[in-house]
Amino acid sequence: MLGRLKLGSQFTFLLALVFLTGILLSGFTLWNTLRHAAEEEITTRASILMETIDSARNYTIHHVSPLLQNSLDTKSTFLPEAIPAFAAREIFERFRDLPDYHGFFYKEAAPNPSNIRDRADRFETEIVEQFRRQPDLSELSGYRKTAGSTLFYIARPLAMKEASCLQCHGKPADAPKGQIAIYGDRTGFGWKLDEVVATQMIYVPADEVFAHSRRNMVPVMSIFMAMFAVAVLSINRWLKGRVIQPLKQLTAIAHQVSARPITAEQVGAFNVPEIAKVAQRGDEPGQLARTFQDMAHEVSARERNLSQAVEQRTAQLADSMKEAEKAKAKAEAADRAKSQFLANMSHELRTPLNAILGFTQLMLRSRSDSAGVTNLAPQTQQRYLDTINRSGEHLLALINNVLEMSKIEAGRVTFQATDFDLFALLDTLQQMFRLKAEAKGLQLKFERSSDVPQFVRTDEAKLRQVLINLLGNAIKFTQAGSVALRVDLGVEWSQKNCTIHFTVADTGLGIAPSEFDRLFEPFVQTATGLHSQEGTGLGLSISRKLVQLMGGEIIVESTPGKGSIFRFQIQVELAADKAIKSPEPERSIVGLATGQTPYRILVVDDKLENRQLLVELLIPIGFEVQTATNGQEAMALVQSFSPHLIWMDIRMPVMDGYAVTLQIKASDLPPPIIIALTSSAFEEDRQTALAAGFDDFVRKPFRAETILAKMAEHLGVRYVYVEDKPLSSPSLRPLTASDLTGMPAAWIEQLHQAAIELNIKKIRKLIAQIPPDRADLTNALNDLADRLCYEDIIALTVPPTADRG
Repeated sequence: MLGRLKLGSQFTFLLALVFLTGILLSGFTLWNTLRHAAEEEITTRASILMETIDSARNYTIHHVSPLLQNSLDTKSTFLPEAIPAFAAREIFERFRDLPDYHGFFYKEAAPNPSNIRDRADRFETEIVEQFRRQPDLSELSGYRKTAGSTLFYIARPLAMKEASCLQCHGKPADAPKGQIAIYGDRTGFGWKLDEVVATQMIYVPADEVFAHSRRNMVPVMSIFMAMFAVAVLSINRWLKGRVIQPLKQLTAIAHQVSARPITAEQVGAFNVPEIAKVAQRGDEPGQLARTFQDMAHEVSARERNLSQAVEQRTAQLADSMKEAEKAKAKAEAADRAKSQFLANMSHELRTPLNAILGFTQLMLRSRSDSAGVTNLAPQTQQRYLDTINRSGEHLLALINNVLEMSKIEAGRVTFQATDFDLFALLDTLQQMFRLKAEAKGLQLKFERSSDVPQFVRTDEAKLRQVLINLLGNAIKFTQAGSVALRVDLGVEWSQKNCTIHFTVADTGLGIAPSEFDRLFEPFVQTATGLHSQEGTGLGLSISRKLVQLMGGEIIVESTPGKGSIFRFQIQVELAADKAIKSPEPERSIVGLATGQTPYRILVVDDKLENRQLLVELLIPIGFEVQTATNGQEAMALVQSFSPHLIWMDIRMPVMDGYAVTLQIKASDLPPPIIIALTSSAFEEDRQTALAAGFDDFVRKPFRAETILAKMAEHLGVRYVYVEDKPLSSPSLRPLTASDLTGMPAAWIEQLHQAAIELNIKKIRKLIAQIPPDRADLTNALNDLADRLCYEDIIALTVPPTADRG
């Protein structure tokens, strides 16, 4: 409704609202002020009355009562003149004769009075109790309703200060006979010295207070309303003259101009005398007029630039279309890369899975005699188990590779520096890749300059992974020549820090320069990698991210037909050799050392296979083991079984590992060691588990050595060891391409194709065709087939004219 009115009418309406609101607020405030003033005036008169009454009471106590004491003691007639309350009432009655005190009423209200008419009602009793609770309170005032009327009251405490008053109000036996004769001996006794025994109440009808306020309210409010009305009317008139009229004028001019299209030719319409006159003013209407003029000139300028802006926008749209086409092409390339990645992952996963399932079936199908002894030779069983274990390790490495990439893309990989022996790490890598390089007839070189520090501090696991990726790629894609790792000290070094340079060089077919830009992208493989039909396209991408995390950068140089060189540098801290523990060689554990407490172990996991695996591992060694399928069962076994250590899964039904661990740690029972055993792959899950109360953290799948080592670390378990006696066949000489000399080219091609197809049956048939006098070749190829080393067979049988695999 207000929006439909014109601006002048809106101002008038709002000022009227302000006037009414101001009158109401000021009237309410003025009424409260005048009423408060009236209350203060009545309170002042009541104070004068009470002071006079108190003076009469004191005079009676100190002068009149002593003079009449003898009469009170000897005569049975009671003399009211000796009572202070009598004097108080007499004084009050004299005051009531005065006009200002005519409506007053006085009462000495006591919960236990001598005179029944002075008995306090419930309201007055509460006031007496309040004075008793607050000794410092000297006066109360307010309003109360009684018998349908409202009274304004003023109350003061009345305490027994004189010991002489105890004669009349102490015990009935001590009271004057005249007092007993008039008031009796049941009330008015038992008062104590310094106790508030009553309250002096002065009541005034509220109508008298309000009448006094109204007498002053009417003239004051009339004057105030007149002044406020004059002020509102003056403001309304001033606003209309200074704001409304100029706005009306400006609106009329703007309406005339807006009736025609605003073009550059009509800019002059805003410079007419009417608008120019308003624009010369310094107030808001003048500012608005000048704004209209500026807007008109801005429209003219925009029209001049409009055609140019359209042309520029057209060019931008063309560029955007080109960028969109590029983005589309890039997205399609990413989709193709991911599709290729999925295809490669399927191949990479099926290879170890085929080995695991195949050799498991061979062991299950082997016939056993009545005693349950298999007809497989121990060496054959050991080869089968080695192949299954190696395939499982390879499968785990593939899964970890994919998880590592996902963690990197999610920003969940952190730098974890440790002190370690760099020389020992390089020696381990050299030993790891030596046999693989020899199998392909490659020369593997590891070189380091003499000034490279042996003991350093950085993220050892990430450095090892980068070197394994680079060396593995170099050997995989090199068919002849050598693979070399060179380690040098950088020029920037100090007593605490230094830069170390790593260089991996090979003599393979190399990488085309056109592929450099996409070489380190996830899921992307070079033409050489695609031809080899191996890998996932993640190795170099992961390596680059890890090197950057360690503070360095990786670069590549390659000449097609001559080989590739990968270089990277990292910042490391120098470490003391005393802080580095040498790794202990793994030894087989056959039992527990004697003289130890029987260790009780609890395994908590909702999967039967996981529980059974730990039970079969720990019981033969000598541990007492019990199992639970969820946290609730685990809590009950903690109370009855009292385990020394608990292997705890985290994700379980009923009650998960976090909840039961918190309960165990919060209980009054001796807390066992609790180690989380979970399939989680992220480091933050480890931190969460440790923060929740777990003592350690182990990921699935685990190695038996890790489980036993953790128990030794936390419980101090001592084991009995036995030297390993491998059952595998004697080591065979690594094969080279020259060992196939004399075999038909068609046979070599068929063997190469069978290895690519992962066809173990066809490989076995082809090996059976080797002449009897080539037993060394037969045994070596059978060993590669037993261990499912398809990539070694492929590298061995690759045609001399084939591209890089």
